[in-house]
Amino acid sequence: MQLIRHEVNYLGHIISADGVRTDPQKVSAVKDWRRPKNVHELRSFLGLCTYYRRFVKGFSSIARPLHRLTENKQKFLWTDECEEAFNSLKAALTSSPILVYPDPEKQFILDTDASHESVGAVLSQEINGQEHVIAYWSKCLSKPERNYCVTRKELLAIVKAVENFHSYLYGRKFLLRTDHASLTWLLNFKNTKAR
Repeated sequence: MQLIRHEVNYLGHIISADGVRTDPQKVSAVKDWRRPKNVHELRSFLGLCTYYRRFVKGFSSIARPLHRLTENKQKFLWTDECEEAFNSLKAALTSSPILVYPDPEKQFILDTDASHESVGAVLSQEINGQEHVIAYWSKCLSKPERNYCVTRKELLAIVKAVENFHSYLYGRKFLLRTDHASLTWLLNFKNTKAR
């Protein structure tokens, strides 16, 4: 038994003074995964990938074509889009970054974005003049949410990201960055009861 270690392997993660990263042995299973031939095999692959989703920027958007194949009454038809998503997930997981530990003394930075089918965010902090990722988050939009206008999707991305990172952001000032300029009206918005 070793008492003093520089890093610890715990539940598929390597934890060290630098931060948290994926366990290369676990992720090698993703790299060697053969193309799924049926829904059961695809669900197994997605289950492993989903476990490491916080290491992959835009996970939901990348995995969306594969998730569509697992929906009820969906015929299992592997397309070029599925192949691209499958390979993109494998590449993202095998080259995932080290996620740093949050520093409660430093300001959090929350970057949000929305696309037609998903919303996502990156929580980070500036440490020694460089921005470092703490976690990634993303979510596929429901059918009604996919019908929202672009501004509403961008706003939904902000709301859902703040909810997801609530434990880091609650009661703190943080920097929110979005690429949607029309949301600047929120800075002067006063009516909190309106939709």
